[in-house]
Order: sequence, then C-alpha cells, then structure tokens
Amino acid sequence: MFSVIVTIFHLLTALISILCVNKGLKKFNSPLYKNLNIPEKYKAFRRTDINNWNRWEMYICSLILFPLRLILNLAVVIFFIITMWVATLGFKLKNPWPESRLKAFKPLLQSLAKLYLYSNGFIFIKEKTLRFEDFIPGYQKTDLSKGQPSIIISNHSSWYDTITYVYKYLPSFMSKVSVSKYPFFGWITTSLKSIYVDRENEESRHKCVADLAERVKQINQGQLYPPVIIFPEGTTTNGECLIPFKRGAFDPLLPVKICCLKYSKRRFHPVMDVIGIGYMTLFALNQFVNEVEIIEFEDLFDPTYLNLQNYPQEKRWEIYAEACRTVMAKALGIKLIDATFRDGAEYQKKYVTGQLKLE
Repeated sequence: MFSVIVTIFHLLTALISILCVNKGLKKFNSPLYKNLNIPEKYKAFRRTDINNWNRWEMYICSLILFPLRLILNLAVVIFFIITMWVATLGFKLKNPWPESRLKAFKPLLQSLAKLYLYSNGFIFIKEKTLRFEDFIPGYQKTDLSKGQPSIIISNHSSWYDTITYVYKYLPSFMSKVSVSKYPFFGWITTSLKSIYVDRENEESRHKCVADLAERVKQINQGQLYPPVIIFPEGTTTNGECLIPFKRGAFDPLLPVKICCLKYSKRRFHPVMDVIGIGYMTLFALNQFVNEVEIIEFEDLFDPTYLNLQNYPQEKRWEIYAEACRTVMAKALGIKLIDATFRDGAEYQKKYVTGQLKLE
C-alpha cells in the first residue's frame, strides 16, 4: 500500500512539474521577452540564456528528479526550522547568541543549508579567495582591514544567494520588510536576527541605518551577533552586470567584507532577474546540475586609502560604494551599468507582460 501511495505521489508531482515547465517555456519564449532592441538601462534585467534552455532535460528531470528533490527540500526545511527553534529556545531573538548554543548549532545549521543546495541540484559549490592588492594598484592593508567582518556586501542575482550565505556564514540579512512575512523563510531570517527595512518609508530607512550602526558596534564589542549581509543593489539582476549601490552598507564608512556569487550558465542560468522566484526555482530543480561559486576577499575593504575626508560629508558614502562596486565587478568579470529597481519593474511591464506601450 505504501509503495502504491509513493508511486502515485511521484507520478502526480512529475506531471504537475511537466505542465508547469511547459507553461513557463511558452511564456518566456515570447517575442517581447526575447526582444534584443531595448534601452541600456533595462539590460541588467534581461535574460540572455533562453535559447540555451533544454526542454528535454527539464522534462526528464521532471519525471525522475523533481519528486525526489521536492521531498528532500521539504524535509530539509522542516529539519532546519526545528533545529533553529531548539537553538533559539529560551532566549530573546534580539539578544546575541549564547556561546554554547552557537558552537553546538552553527555547524548543523550550515550543513542543512548546504544539503538544501544539493537538493536543488547545486552539486558543485566552488570557493575562491582573492586579494585587493591584485585589483587596486597601491592598495595597502591596515589594522582595520584585518578585523572580524560585521558587514558583508554581495551582488544579488538569485534567491539562492540567501541559502548559499547561510551555508557559508550563518549571517543576519538586511532585507525588505516583506521578507519577514514569507512562510517559513520569513521566520528563519527573523531568527537569524535580520534587519528589515520598508524602502518606501523614509522613517524606516533611517531606523534601518541606525540599527545597522548599533549592530556593527555590538559585533565590534565582541557580542556574538552574526555579521549582516547586505545586497546593496537593492534588487536582483541577471548576474551579468552591477547596478549602482544604495547607501545603507556604506553610510557608517567602516570596513566591509566583499563577497560575490557567480552561477554557472550551463543551460538554464539560475538567476532571477524578472523571471520570478517560482519559475526560477522550478527550472533550477529540473536541471541535472547547477553550480555556484563563492568569491570572497581575504581581508576587509578599508576605505582609508580613498581619503574620504577630502570630500563633502554627503558624498563620502557614494565614493566608498562606487569603489566597492568597481572591485566587485572586476572580481566577477562583469560590467557596471546605471539602472534602478524601478527600471527592472518597468522592463517587466514592457517586455515581459506587455502591459506598457512600447516606445
């Protein structure tokens, strides 16, 4: 009887996956979405790998791998939530980690995050360490650059970024407030002591900056708070360029740790741009193998060499942010482009849904 139930479940989930994959393939092969003649500001959000997608690989994976990966995903998420609940039992989430709890549970939670990546097809997780001296002529280390990271900045192209960094650092995140309301994952990010911001609310933005400064102070005082990961682009792109950084991570003018994530373009490129989290996850699950590379610089990036004191106060964070952005682009081998979150939303309406009239 059990084997019959398992077989029926496998066939049903495989069929649903095939139907959803087929619907997605039709949707994203539309002439609007594949239009090459678009303004430069939209190119950070345009998907360039559609012609490489292998529908037969996706169908085969739907039949064989998708049901198994789905079950493993659910099992890992449930186990992670139970483990996090036990790890945080009895102390307030706003307080630092008790040392004994952190030592006991951090390796297990990181291993579960890695298992989740495996269950999504990320069989290969590469890691590479770089030096600032190889990218910035005349850059010299300082005592501050050798400290423990309190702020980590990274490019942002996929929701798998979050899982990858949980595996690597078990950090907190600075994120939009809506993330806190996501089922399961919202509770997890809150339990990781994340800092939330309402980007449309000026008061919330100011509070977020103040909370970040306080968190940095607490970490530098030796309290066991995790480092805060910030995606300074403020949105996801296609992984082929970097858009201008927002203020939050750079406003304190303190050293930051720079990390980058690079996903393989084997066939389906597991980045989100404007494809949406649902289809991105579906296509990634229905690919035999995915790959992510974690690129980190061995020291903190100290802005001392920028001589920021020579610039007006209101310009200092911009100079610091642009220096970090330039280094990150060089490390990833991608270009810089001027675009914003609103450009991404406009691109989606014009070229994905066709809701806006084309110029």
